Amino acid sequence: MYGLPLAKGTYQLRPDSVSLTFETVGIIDMILPSKNTYVTHFDSSHFGLKSFLKMINQEDMKQFALITLENGLLTYKKKSRIRTDSTQTIFTMFARLTRQSKESIDTKWFNLDHEGKQIRGRFLWAGTETIKVGNTNILCDKFRMDIESIDETNGFFEKTDRLMNYITDFEKVRQIWVERKGNRRIIKVTMKAYGFPYDILIDHE
Repeated sequence: MYGLPLAKGTYQLRPDSVSLTFETVGIIDMILPSKNTYVTHFDSSHFGLKSFLKMINQEDMKQFALITLENGLLTYKKKSRIRTDSTQTIFTMFARLTRQSKESIDTKWFNLDHEGKQIRGRFLWAGTETIKVGNTNILCDKFRMDIESIDETNGFFEKTDRLMNYITDFEKVRQIWVERKGNRRIIKVTMKAYGFPYDILIDHE
């Protein structure tokens, strides 16, 4: 917030999976402590969801949830939705961002599922910018991520965690910085919520 990181993300990308542990730091950790883990498995040929697991530990909220997509059916416990097997999520979109050129994804809309709710998302390239991590300056491609609703169907959960709530809010601003050369790692993610910028610096394993 105001240029100070409020959260630390540990990000791990494998050929067919992506995991993120999101942990608050600094002053926000004393007020709204969180340590949440998200693990997504996907089809590496089209980034379609196979399974999504989240383990949430924030303030008074504890949540363990597993969502699977198989043979066109998205399932959480006894609830289900019909989805194509190529349906993506926020996290598989991040994997796509690191593995495809900006020319192949810039401005293109992709159908997503967010915990049982249909949405769509796209990346808009916004130029290059140098991000300093420790003592290292990293030249990055900067993207804005837009998200829109497809229908009014509610998701699986009556209440979700803070990150999953903020990251898909249609009114909020999301920006992502991706290493321009080398491994094309995601270096930083920011979300502007309620007038405050939230900076997430990513550690890569």
